[in-house]
Amino acid sequence: MRIITPVIYAVLFGTAIYAAIAQTSLPFTSAATDDSKPAVLAYAEPSDGTSSPAVSKPLRLGKREMCRQTVSAKKLGRREARDQLQLCVAQARVECLQQAIEQKVRAGTQRRVFVKGCLAG
Repeated sequence: MRIITPVIYAVLFGTAIYAAIAQTSLPFTSAATDDSKPAVLAYAEPSDGTSSPAVSKPLRLGKREMCRQTVSAKKLGRREARDQLQLCVAQARVECLQQAIEQKVRAGTQRRVFVKGCLAG
């Protein structure tokens, strides 16, 4: 009985996956070659094909990611890199807190959200 129950669940799970895959039309199947409407992927961005997405939209790096990049560029040991990263992030957090004070963000939750957003980018 201990073996039968997991086997039944595995078969049901495999059948559910197969049914989900069978219902999905992939862009390279014959259903996608219909001339009336081309296949569109949900995660694809519209592009005219003249430029790459990295060139058209610059990446927005947060202060935490900037700290990671500067510490990794220094080629330090594990402990020294961790210490430098913590120091850099703490300094960035203080800068964000100063911005929150200058903008008069007073409430605790609002200030926390502001500082986290500032650190993230």
